[in-house]
Amino acid sequence: MPPLAVVVTSPQADAPLPNPFVLSVRLGLTPADSALHYALRSAAGEVLAEGRLNVIASNEVFSATIAYTMALPGPAALEVRVADVTVRRSVQIPALTVHLLSGLRLTINGVARRARAEVLPKQPHARSPLEWNGWPEHVRVVFDDDPLDRDSFDPRRRQLLILPLQEYRTLFGPAEADGFDALIGDFRALLAAQPASFDRDVLLLPVSEFSQAIWAQVRYLNFEGGRGVRFVTHLTKEISPLTASSLIYTFQGITDDARYYVAAYFPVTTTVLPANLAEVGKAARDLFRSDYRAYAERIAQQLDAQPERFVPRLELLDGLVTSLVIEGDYLGARTIATDVPTGEVTTLLNLRAGPGARFPVIGRLAPGQRVELIARDPAVSWLRVRTPEGAVGWVSRAYVSTQFDLDLLPVQRQ
Repeated sequence: MPPLAVVVTSPQADAPLPNPFVLSVRLGLTPADSALHYALRSAAGEVLAEGRLNVIASNEVFSATIAYTMALPGPAALEVRVADVTVRRSVQIPALTVHLLSGLRLTINGVARRARAEVLPKQPHARSPLEWNGWPEHVRVVFDDDPLDRDSFDPRRRQLLILPLQEYRTLFGPAEADGFDALIGDFRALLAAQPASFDRDVLLLPVSEFSQAIWAQVRYLNFEGGRGVRFVTHLTKEISPLTASSLIYTFQGITDDARYYVAAYFPVTTTVLPANLAEVGKAARDLFRSDYRAYAERIAQQLDAQPERFVPRLELLDGLVTSLVIEGDYLGARTIATDVPTGEVTTLLNLRAGPGARFPVIGRLAPGQRVELIARDPAVSWLRVRTPEGAVGWVSRAYVSTQFDLDLLPVQRQ
């Protein structure tokens, strides 16, 4: 019998790997029927994709589209095995870097598919019911299709805020401004000392009516031109047992020139804690009632001991934070360079209800019109787009000009 030949023709070695990517293998199989096993692993050994595909020897080249769990940018290893032959190939997880404003960018690998930013207007400070309420004109970044609430702030929603500190200070009267300065000074002292744990609430901006029940997974992070601290907490208005769905990852930081304050908030879950209140055991409830401080410390110790059991993974959220770049007076730029991929229509074009000429026409696009690119079909022949007026539909790829790598768009089937 001839020896089994397995040749990976796509993806190319050390090439950036789209998500999903096309796996193409040239096979010379003996026996006639067999199976192809594939696995994609990050540099840390985490399995990003794996599976089995049926192949037939009569197909000289076999191809399949593979989606994978996004990891931090960097090297990854693709392994293909057929019978007793294994082929390994080095590939690169690309950086999904979004440019949100002139001089403002970050990388969102594994956290979101896209992000958008908006400059929110100043909200005046009111003396009650909260100290330091209100906020200056600032940038707020939200992710995917999450709504942006322009009139309020909820730290339980995923978001990243960049707040100019001097403008923040002008919200307050002289005595309050001095208190605000002291608050920022204490926070900078904390970053300098880098304590492993806290004995009181850490500064969270903007101020909300929630208090911090615990602090776990405390880690100090640097981003370009600044530094801060991240930790996992439970934000609450009333004391209750903690569950897997009540946790928040937050990063609080400041630029080295003290010009901007950076605050990030991401809900996280963990299998360390019960999924809901009904699953909280008797021993935990008894300790909660008798000694809340001991209860909270025990929860924090459990969370500290098992960092790998958070979703999203904490290192992915850290990657987003540490990738942040703030350059220049981005608030003065006023022009938001959206990270959402866009394209330009090259001719009078039908907007259809689905990916194909068989679907009804629901609108028409003029030559030169710019559209947001939302998704693609598996063959990258049709693109799902959104017009500036909000109309959503499908157009032929052949008549849209774009610099964006369309393989990075999510695949959508009608």
